[in-house]
Amino acid sequence: MNILINNYKVNIRTGGYNLNKEKKPTLLLIHGAGMDGTVWQLQTRYLANKGINVLAIDLPGHGLSEGPSLKSISKMSHWVIKLLDLLNINSVIIAGHSMGSLISLETAKNDKNRVKSIILLGSASLMPVHPDLIKAAENNLSIAANLITDWSLGKTQHMGNNPSPGSWMIGGSIQLIMNSSKGVLADDLIACNAYKEASNLAKSIEQEVLIISGKEDKMTPVKKAKELSTIFKNCNMIVIHNAGHMMMMEDPTKVTQLMYKQFY
Repeated sequence: MNILINNYKVNIRTGGYNLNKEKKPTLLLIHGAGMDGTVWQLQTRYLANKGINVLAIDLPGHGLSEGPSLKSISKMSHWVIKLLDLLNINSVIIAGHSMGSLISLETAKNDKNRVKSIILLGSASLMPVHPDLIKAAENNLSIAANLITDWSLGKTQHMGNNPSPGSWMIGGSIQLIMNSSKGVLADDLIACNAYKEASNLAKSIEQEVLIISGKEDKMTPVKKAKELSTIFKNCNMIVIHNAGHMMMMEDPTKVTQLMYKQFY
């Protein structure tokens, strides 16, 4: 599914179903830095088949979406709200991974009436990025992709396991980042590094919050996710064992079940 925002094509993965706002609840899925909506491919079809409008977006400049990448979490949030306006969606649950979790949190603050709850995967109140990684993202995408993938995946994936038979998660993850346009990953990492508002925003969030954390996550460790969870007024946190930062790919069944329970 494609729509236009500011004359740029936006790609949205719907799990093969048409949008039905009148009869189905809606889940918006927001990917992390340097990635795109394909990271949700093991959630979209199942949830869409279960009667949920699933919208796995490619942010501007990512995946199959056109236009320049956005330079701040705030700008990304306002872009998400504009997308929801154009689709005439009045009620939504938003799930965001890593950078996407910050966008989800910001959007829950900016659009309180429409966003009914948020699901934060691989999240923390602060997401500092080492200057060397930002430099690599700017000058040597291959090095950056390898570093991020190494840190993102848990022990099981480093041994070659993949829930999808015949697929290599490490190689696929590296290639996904390598496919990003020049400068996109660096812009995303800089935006994450600069975002300092999560803790203060969490205090004012009235909506229900679900935090999903991977026990082997090196990028947003369980400890940091727990610290964030204590700030919200209404938050439940689930830790997935044998998974790292990319838990929706590493344990897709568990993550999909948790998302489904938010609706039914």
